[in-house]
Amino acid sequence: MRKLLFTSVFAVSSILAQAQQDCHPVGGSISTNFLNPTTTFGTATGDLGGGIGVTVLSLKDGPGGVLTLHNQHHWVTITGDTITADTADAVAFPSGIPGLYAASYPDGVVITGGTGKFQHAAGKIFAWGAIDTSKNEVVLRYEGKVCFSHENE
Repeated sequence: MRKLLFTSVFAVSSILAQAQQDCHPVGGSISTNFLNPTTTFGTATGDLGGGIGVTVLSLKDGPGGVLTLHNQHHWVTITGDTITADTADAVAFPSGIPGLYAASYPDGVVITGGTGKFQHAAGKIFAWGAIDTSKNEVVLRYEGKVCFSHENE
């Protein structure tokens, strides 16, 4: 009886949690330029289209020329909503062409909220692409999932 009651309570709470969240796959591209060695600014297209900037908080050299960039993202959608995220690590692998790196966020970028429709949002975005230090450019594709909470509606 106790197990059945616990299972029933768990099932009802899961249904209520799903009813309060609306999850969507997202994807698009990002194109930014380095303004200085630690700051990029540019645009995002697709589902999270708008302006995006990255602050490189630290840079770590690894074996074989691999770089790890510990980043903070600043994202504003075309509707003026902001998206906040935890710091995240981008890993850049040398391509064999001087200054050109293949880049990815292997652990993703965790969305922790924001303003407007992103106020109680949560999710994770993965990105991959290239960094060209000779041109100070970054071009990435992104995809992931964002869940919007409806707790205040």
